[in-house]
Order: sequence, then C-alpha cells, then structure tokens
Amino acid sequence: MRFRQFIVMGVSIIGLFFLMGCSVIKAFSPIQTPTQTSEPTSTPAPTLTPTLTPTPTEIPFYIDATVWSGDLKVPILIYHRFVPDSVEKSTATKMRYTDFSNQLRTLYNNDFSLISLKDWINGTFVLPAGKKPLIITLDDLWFADQLYLNEDGTPSTYSGIGILWEFSKVHPDFGFSASVFSNMGDKKTADKHVDDWFFVSEDDSWINKLALTIAWAIENGVDPYNHLFLHPKLDLTANTDIIYHIKENDRVIRYYLSRIGREDLIPRLGNIIALPYGIWPATTAGVNIIKNYKDPEGKPVQAVMEAYNLDAAQLTSSVFTPGFDPYHIARITASDYMIKFIIEHKAEIPSSTSCKLGPLQEEQSSDLEVIQRLIQNSVTNQSCPEGVYNVNGAVFVAKEGTVALFKEKDAVATSATPTLTPTLKP
Repeated sequence: MRFRQFIVMGVSIIGLFFLMGCSVIKAFSPIQTPTQTSEPTSTPAPTLTPTLTPTPTEIPFYIDATVWSGDLKVPILIYHRFVPDSVEKSTATKMRYTDFSNQLRTLYNNDFSLISLKDWINGTFVLPAGKKPLIITLDDLWFADQLYLNEDGTPSTYSGIGILWEFSKVHPDFGFSASVFSNMGDKKTADKHVDDWFFVSEDDSWINKLALTIAWAIENGVDPYNHLFLHPKLDLTANTDIIYHIKENDRVIRYYLSRIGREDLIPRLGNIIALPYGIWPATTAGVNIIKNYKDPEGKPVQAVMEAYNLDAAQLTSSVFTPGFDPYHIARITASDYMIKFIIEHKAEIPSSTSCKLGPLQEEQSSDLEVIQRLIQNSVTNQSCPEGVYNVNGAVFVAKEGTVALFKEKDAVATSATPTLTPTLKP
C-alpha cells in the first residue's frame, strides 16, 4: 500500500517538474517574435490647381489733338535790316540788335510762339498748348546783317536771324522759323565780318558764301520766297518786265543752290510773292501775272504778301476765316509801336489747346474716319470744343455740329487710304 503511494507521489512530482520545465523553456526560447514590415502607404497624387496667367489690363489708347477755337488771327511782322547798337535808334527798315532781342522777349513773355508762313496759309500750324501764333518775315534779302554764317557754319549773332536762332535755343518753346523774301539781282552779299561791320570780298568768293547761306536757311527753318529780282515798283513796271523780275529771281536762287551741288533743296522752295513796297501792278493784266505765276517746278502761287506801316496796324486772318484771300495777306512793319499793338490785342488771338481723343485701338490712330468720329463724339459730349483740329498732321474742322476733313496729312496716298466721309454729323 505504502509502495503504491510512493509510486503515485513520484509520478506526480515528475509530472509537475515536466510541466514546469516546459514552461521555463518556453519562456526563454531564442525564437524572435517576427517583426511586421509595414507596406509603404501610397500617397495619392495631389490634384494640381492650374496656374492662371493673369490677363493683362488693357490700357486705353488715346491720341492728342491740337485744337484752335474762335476766329483765328496772327500777327505777321516785317523786318528788313539789322544794325549794331552803336546806331542811335531803330527805324522802319533798320532794327538795332538789342531792340530786336527785346521785342522777341516781350512777345515770348506774352505766350507767343513762332509758326511758319506756309503752315499758316495751309492751315497745318501747331503749337504747344497755351501758345499764340506769331510769324516773322524779312524782306530784301540777302544782306549779311540779316543772316551771316560763322566759320563753324552757325548763324552769327551779328545778324537778325542769328539773334533769333540763339533766342530759340534758350527758349525752345518759342520755336525757330522765318520767311524771307529775296531780291536776287540788286546786291552782293558780304562774306567778311570785322568788328561791327560786314564787307564784300573783291573776288567772287562771296558767291559761294551766299549759296551756303541759302542752303543753311532752307535746311533750318528759314523759307526763301520771291520779292522780285530788282525790287521794282510794280505800278510803274511794264507787264513784260514784271514777268522777267519774277522768273529771273526764281532762276538765280536755283543757280546758287546748283553751284554748290544742293539741287536736292530746290523742291523745298515755295512759291509765295511779296510785293515790293507792298504795291500791286497798275493794270488788271499785271495783277493777273502775279496771281497766275507758276514757278520753274510748276507750283502755282500760294499767296501774295502785302505790307502795312504804322498807320495800318492789323492782324491777319486764317484760311479758316470766311472770305480769306491768299492774294492779300496783311503784314505789319516791326516796331515798338507794333509790338505794343500786338500785346494790347492778344486777347483776340486764340491760344492753342490740347484734346485727347479715344479710346481707340493703336492701329486705328491713322484712320481718318475713326479720328473724324472721335472728334464728333468729343464735341457732342462737350469734352472738347468746336474748332480746328490737327491730329498727326491731318486737319479737321468741327463747326456747327459737323466735323469735316479739311486736309489730309502730307503723304503719298496708298490703296489702303480709307474713303472719307466729307462731313460727319451726330
């Protein structure tokens, strides 16, 4: 009995030990717990918002117009000779240098600026806003005291045009322009200057000097015109001689240009006649010779200049004035009295204004129909006044509710030139 208990107890102990041993072995087993390798998570591709290119802001395009309103008038001054300040006083035909400078300064200080005679007659004149037109003419050229070139080719301030040239450099908004009327057969032109005086060389060197002077004038805004060959009194001149004086004057000035190889300047010569002494021929036939004359290139007379002295102060009307007569262009002899007259009447002389037209496409800026319509709209909505409009050289007249093309820009016409409506109404 006791033996059986012993065996049962032994078996139980062995079983218990076996169970504990298994448990320890299991607890210290070197087998590693497998590490889970994480699969890479696929990140969905981001949805891209397209980058928008900003639409550029379209800048409105406008064109500038020079506008003249009211009854257009201009003072046209006549000068002749210029003399040193050592001369006691200026006269109707001889202006002291200082007196001329003072007159220019007075006119400039009263908002006058120069335009050319040809632009006034054509109606194509323009000036900066706020400026009033002024025309300077000289008669009886070519005297050295009117225009003399220094050795470096610049105009001398011992000449009237040289003084004007220097004044315009100091005051560029005054401009530089002069119209000169020459008698090509009644004098030699001095080619030497000593102290205050000019002299003519004994040889023919003065001829080339004069030719170079004429060429400089044409290239720099001084326009030569016809004052007849020997400055005759036309009321005492036979008709055949009138023809001679006009034609010979034109022939000789062209000879001077040809002499120095400047025939290229001949097409720039205009055909305007200034009557010597301001006197017309005595007969209708003689008058018609003047009015019907054509220059060697076939250009008809553009205008005839008259002259008025101290007792006939007046302003000159424009081509836009009803009844304008290009064969009777009034001029006044320059003097302190006439300068005072101009200043006292400056309120009668319109100043230029500026007007912006648009908006429009830039490529339309030369389309005359578009410009005409823009002017009409601006006048109708009262953003711009009625008057004469100069837009890039083309001239329109806005008057009494209509806009009409007066003159196209001077250019060669092409097939692309639009057909214009002569008058545009609202």
